[in-house]
Amino acid sequence: MMTTKIDARKNIIVSLKSNYGERNKGIERHIQTLKVLILMHIVLSILSFGFIFTSLISEYFGYENYKWQNTALFALLSLISLLNLPNNIIELKLLIHLKRINKFNDFDNLEKLNIDLKELINKLNNRLSINNLIPILLGVIILIMSSWQTMNLNNPYWEYMKFPIVIFFGIIITRFVITNKKINDNIKKTENTVANNV
Repeated sequence: MMTTKIDARKNIIVSLKSNYGERNKGIERHIQTLKVLILMHIVLSILSFGFIFTSLISEYFGYENYKWQNTALFALLSLISLLNLPNNIIELKLLIHLKRINKFNDFDNLEKLNIDLKELINKLNNRLSINNLIPILLGVIILIMSSWQTMNLNNPYWEYMKFPIVIFFGIIITRFVITNKKINDNIKKTENTVANNV
């Protein structure tokens, strides 16, 4: 039996590697789990970013309230959250889309949309590619330096970590915004085309 374009699209969506293992307990349960995890990561990211940003601003204006030396734990927490949050959001969107397309029929432009989606998912799955070398190196450095600073508050290099942390977060957020827009456009085109053909 020949695979339909809709079935091919479903296979492409489920090929996205989840941060939280297999989806063998069902799509609906996985969606609920992702919603809870996304909320937790957002809250943790806002608190951590808030403390780091306040520390940078306070230091710039000469206030002693929030010292940069005390931000290592927050840098570590925001690193962990930010590494998971973008993929969790994209996975949630794709799984909701997967539920919606269950009763869709094939249409002419679907093959092109599937090719584009497959390309995006392949990039998301290939996290250790050469394109990710800079964020990986920065992430490892931040992990080591923030762990060192958290354990004994005596890391002589922590003062120099402001710029790498800002660059790392900037790269991750920028990539997420670009990829998220492409995924959203692909999903909207698919769902709008089907709605117009009904």
